[in-house]
Amino acid sequence: MKNHEKNRKNSTLSKNNTISHKNIRTLDNNGQILILMGITLAISVFIISSLSAEISDLDLIVTSERSTSLLPEFIHIRGAFGTALNYNLVSIDVGDNKLFFYGNISDITDAFNQTREEFYVLELQHDTIFNAIFKDCQYFYLSSEGHIYHVACTVSLDDGKTCITKDVVYNIICKRYIPS
Repeated sequence: MKNHEKNRKNSTLSKNNTISHKNIRTLDNNGQILILMGITLAISVFIISSLSAEISDLDLIVTSERSTSLLPEFIHIRGAFGTALNYNLVSIDVGDNKLFFYGNISDITDAFNQTREEFYVLELQHDTIFNAIFKDCQYFYLSSEGHIYHVACTVSLDDGKTCITKDVVYNIICKRYIPS
């Protein structure tokens, strides 16, 4: 009987040892996975902080107001300035359901200064400085639309980093107003 009890104890021990051995192996695998995850996380944090330090050292500044080129704005302003100058020079009179445009070219400097001030204020709202310098005005010819004058000026736009300047000639049309 004693042998039978010994065998029974040995088989129980071996079963317990086997179960115990499986539990230890499972705990050992879980521990290795946790250690591996911890090391991976630590390395990731180190790499991200290193990259962040490098990027912050580049001194890159992107303004929130204007992150695009000044050239499209300048092209638009250059074209609109001539139209606004023409409208500031001529007056509109409505008579007999017809529009009559008339203007006096001797008022060109006043109309030019008024137009420049309007564009200056408009562009200042966008953190850019507009300037236009009047150079010359010459009579070109008389067409069916009226007297056409060439107005030469220098137009510039500056945002503090970029300055674009161009000499421009505008065609200004003035019709003679003939009261009926």
